[in-house]
Parts: sequence; structure tokens; C-alpha cells
Amino acid sequence: MERKKFYFFAKFSGDKGGGQPEVSESKEVFATASAQPHVLREKMKEKQLTHGETITASMSPVRLEAAYGKMVLYFCPLQTLEVLGTITPGDGGDIPDDVVLEKLTVPSEHKPGLYTLKNVQLSSNGSIQVIANAETTWEAYS
Repeated sequence: MERKKFYFFAKFSGDKGGGQPEVSESKEVFATASAQPHVLREKMKEKQLTHGETITASMSPVRLEAAYGKMVLYFCPLQTLEVLGTITPGDGGDIPDDVVLEKLTVPSEHKPGLYTLKNVQLSSNGSIQVIANAETTWEAYS
């Protein structure tokens, strides 16, 4: 007897029946308490960013580690924060201590290691938010 894969919550292509499901080919990226957001905060201060500011940036290198079928992001190896553009100016206040990742995923074929995270939005209002967009990419760090 031949076994077929069943995708319980899969999205199907536009044709009626018989379409191949679109299976997610990315892993969610999250940060833990040990992600060392103080390193990102210090790099933001070096670039004279302040509370309330929103920028587009690239960060290099960051570490990805596998955990629970997802990837954990660590800022400890971060050496370079490249500001690509300012979206909203800051208010001059202190940059928050905590970090939150939003919409950040990594292709499933990416392995744990060091990466350059390109074209993310960084915002510092209440927490440091690292937000992915359509241009966000991961490149192996060399």
C-alpha cells in the first residue's frame, strides 16, 4: 500500500482540487533572554540612534542556532550595524533594553551559523523591534 503525505493545514494552489499544497519552506526566528540584545543596543548607540527612531539596516554577523524546529537569533557576534536609511527620526531618548523579532524567518535549508541579516527594519519604541520585510535576506557570513 502506497502512503501519501497529508497536509492538514496546507494552502492549495488556485486550481480546484488536485493542486499541490504550498508547504512552508522557512523557519520562524525568535530571540531568547540570552540573545544579548545589549550588543545590538550598543551598536545602535554608536550610530547615534535614539528612542522612537525607525531605520532600515543590515547587521553582520548574527548567530543562528536551531531549537524546537525554529531558529534562535543571537546578537553576541555583531560587529557591524549598517544604516541603510531613516524612516522615522528619533526623539532623543534612550534606546530600550529588550528586543522583539517580527515576521523574521529563515529559509529551511539554512544551517546554524553566522549570517549577515540584510534589509531589516529596526525600531526603538518600547522595545527594539527587528522587523522583516520583502527585501530582508540572510547571507552566510564569511
